[in-house]
Amino acid sequence: MIESWEESMEYLDTSHPEWARMWDELAYYPMNDGDHLCINGSDCWEYMGSSADHHHLRHANHPATNSAEYFYIERPRAAVGWA
Repeated sequence: MIESWEESMEYLDTSHPEWARMWDELAYYPMNDGDHLCINGSDCWEYMGSSADHHHLRHANHPATNSAEYFYIERPRAAVGWA
């Protein structure tokens, strides 16, 4: 039986070892200019969950584009599958 994407998602606690690295990588993406949140009105980056290979984040109204943006950060363990 193939799992749906909802069943294969997990939600990391803020104490998880990947948490800080994930937000740092998001902040240093060029459109974010070092900002972890990119607050625009009441919108900011939101953590949506993690799959086996990626962390999923979204911004409903990014200040650099004034549109929805989605960002997928590769998880460290995803690279192990390539070896």
